[in-house]
Amino acid sequence: MSGSTGNRYDKEYEAFQLFEQIQDEKEEALLPAEHAVAPEEVVLNEDIYCEIEYDSTPVRGENADVQLQASHLIPERMEERPKDEIRELFNRMRDIAREDRYLNFGSRRFFDRKMQRENAGIFYRQGMMMKDFEDEYEKKVPYSSYFSDYQMMGYDQLRTYFTWRTQIRQGNITHLSLSYAFVYLYELLNNIGVDNPREGLERLMLFWDAYRVYDETVDRYVVKWLKDYHIYYSLEQSFPDFVKENGLAAYYPNLSDSDDQFALFCSVSKYDIKNSVFYNDDNKDLIQRCFCAVLEHLREAFSEKGKSFDDLVFCPVRKMAVWTPFQDALFYPSRRQADRKVVLSQREIYVCSGNQWTFSAVITAESGKRLVGYVMKEMEVLLRKLTKYRHKLSANRSLLSDVMADELEKAGIFPEKLVADAVTAFYREETRTIVRVNPGRLEQIRQEALVIQEKLIVPEEAAPTPVVQEASLPEPDRYEVSDSWAELRENLTDIELEALAMILTGEGEIKNLADEHGIMVEVLIDGINEKAMDYTGDSILDDEAAVYDDYAEQVKEMVGLR
Repeated sequence: MSGSTGNRYDKEYEAFQLFEQIQDEKEEALLPAEHAVAPEEVVLNEDIYCEIEYDSTPVRGENADVQLQASHLIPERMEERPKDEIRELFNRMRDIAREDRYLNFGSRRFFDRKMQRENAGIFYRQGMMMKDFEDEYEKKVPYSSYFSDYQMMGYDQLRTYFTWRTQIRQGNITHLSLSYAFVYLYELLNNIGVDNPREGLERLMLFWDAYRVYDETVDRYVVKWLKDYHIYYSLEQSFPDFVKENGLAAYYPNLSDSDDQFALFCSVSKYDIKNSVFYNDDNKDLIQRCFCAVLEHLREAFSEKGKSFDDLVFCPVRKMAVWTPFQDALFYPSRRQADRKVVLSQREIYVCSGNQWTFSAVITAESGKRLVGYVMKEMEVLLRKLTKYRHKLSANRSLLSDVMADELEKAGIFPEKLVADAVTAFYREETRTIVRVNPGRLEQIRQEALVIQEKLIVPEEAAPTPVVQEASLPEPDRYEVSDSWAELRENLTDIELEALAMILTGEGEIKNLADEHGIMVEVLIDGINEKAMDYTGDSILDDEAAVYDDYAEQVKEMVGLR
């Protein structure tokens, strides 16, 4: 329209197509199911389609000042669209969404958790339908959407995505719109297109490592989803071990103090084996591996008796929060979850009961701490004995609480026997010697032995008359015995020498000296006695941290008090 005065409008309008052919199925998907029309219900009249043209012929009437454009209808037959099997496949995929009465892709109100769960279910069913689909499309059409999914993609976008996914599965990970990347991540979180959770995790790590080069935005999401993945899918490898193996400790600082099972149980144990003199550089690896073997044996034995070792140690707080795996992702919990507890650290425990997950911080009952302490000390007692360690140790069963001891006894569980069996089996396997014989060498060895035997045979002859010589006495030993006390002094540290001097003079408290250097008094005394045993063959300090009278003079001379 155009005009210059009164109610006339000086504005131009662009023509638009009235019967627009649908470029893709996105608009059709937005219609609620009750308004959708089945294809077979539409009756088409091939003569009703036409092309509309406009001219500038004025229309006269009461509104003479308004110019209208007259139109001439020119009939034209519409050509039938060629059959597109891929488009039909996409249509069938979209039909899954129309079946859901909660679907509301128009408003995209993803803050509505109920709607998000429903859309996640739709995504999962559509993904399983398309899990094996491969494509080869020349175009690359961009895509941007919050909570990316198949339903909001147009025809060209779907073909772009599935072509890109095909290349990814062939090992060619290239850059494409971030929204496409999230669709692929959602597929892996739902285990769409993989045979098992282990394979899903491997593909997740490969994709993350490659795609983050193009866009590090994925880091913020993948980091938290990796932890959820281990909790939800209950993988054989623990999450702390996975973090350590893949060098991801910087992303999970809360796991730094509990990077393995040994450290976790040490942190709650009433007896800290790390402060033992036996826990040194030579033995620490042996102790850690032995504990893992003992822990596995205990868990199996307790389970056979209807008990859970971890449940007796770790307890969640009374009020637990609901935990939803893979928040901020379209994830559908398709698996029935077994009842279990997943303890990641002192700060995190996840509990599944009746297929529902809850989360809280971990607390450890006093009885649980004492149980772990008893197990660790009993294990050390046996390891010291098996390795012939010079200092013995004893574990008193009174370390167990009375309630715990009664509960275990009623269940037919005897921890001292279980620990003994586990330690013995572990150490036997650890020290087992494997001898391998090459059968091809046996005959050669036999022949060589016969030759040697023949050479050793001496013909019988008259025995010679023995010559009697006067035996000479051995010469006195020309080598002096080393001064063991001098060697001991050379191997004592300055702190240990200072401690001995304080004990002899009574000046100062040895405990203050130990505290000042961040060590325990018991560790300091045991260290001195161990070195004394190595060089003099005996301890020099008694249980009261006093020098034995028999060695008082030597110790005084050693520390320079004479």
